[in-house]
Amino acid sequence: MTSYIIKIIFFLLILVCPTTGMAQEESNDQNIGRAEKMFTFVLQDQADSLYENMSDKVKSMVQKHQLEGILKKLEPTNGAYQKHSPWEIQEIMGQKCYVSIVQFEKAKLGSVIVFDTQRKMLGIQFVPESAVKKE
Repeated sequence: MTSYIIKIIFFLLILVCPTTGMAQEESNDQNIGRAEKMFTFVLQDQADSLYENMSDKVKSMVQKHQLEGILKKLEPTNGAYQKHSPWEIQEIMGQKCYVSIVQFEKAKLGSVIVFDTQRKMLGIQFVPESAVKKE
């Protein structure tokens, strides 16, 4: 049930930020550091901190407990988390998406984070690496 709800919530992310498009790097973008901070909350299973940094629209659709154990839910298929790449920006139709390649024991996934104009998180999603890999 929790997995189903998370999929619904992150479906919104797909609408806001398609996972293909032109990549652009901006080292001075403040949200790159913010994306790393949100990912650290995922690594440390800090659901409360993730929730506090979400936009009000997303908060109205998700409960804190649904954000617990995100990595644990990925591990049965992908193995244990090992590392992730530096964050890059993929700009799609004017919407910036923050992308990092996450290395697990058995697979690589793309982590995609989107923020609103107030720097609140609209969503975080794990997708196949091929969906975010540069051409």
